[in-house]
Amino acid sequence: MKPLHKATIEALQQVQHLVEASDRQRYNQPSRHSESGIGRHVRHILDHFLALQQGIKQGCIDYNQRHRDSQLEQDPMIALQLIHQLNHWFSVSETALADAPIRVESEISSVQQCSQQFDSSIDRELCYLINHTVHHVAYAKLVAKELGLLVNAKIGIAPSTASYLRQQAN
Repeated sequence: MKPLHKATIEALQQVQHLVEASDRQRYNQPSRHSESGIGRHVRHILDHFLALQQGIKQGCIDYNQRHRDSQLEQDPMIALQLIHQLNHWFSVSETALADAPIRVESEISSVQQCSQQFDSSIDRELCYLINHTVHHVAYAKLVAKELGLLVNAKIGIAPSTASYLRQQAN
């Protein structure tokens, strides 16, 4: 398996650890400092993975496709099922995930509705998913800690920061 595909699965495993550390009651409970609970961050992350999966089939990754207010935000078991499905897909879809050009569509403005399409590659989008996932896991980890959940200290740390920390430990 290519390192990029392995790293993508590792990012999904961080989401899995976060969900497993949650209980149903606190899974989508906002904390005192956040309007979004863990479930909303998890749904947002997984929406991006689903956009990639669908985009590979259609030839354009549309990151505007979201499943806001879905059961995925409310039920950690549904999130775990989807994470397992995505992990399986990444494990068996090496050919589908071979680097190739692909179009991407995304909203670009917070002031008005404005989407743009541009050229990318599957490898570039996998790299984006890794960084996007770690970013949201870091936020959700803060929410989890504030709600009194025990979370793995190693999740939600950017790959370059993790390398720096490993170097400092030696």
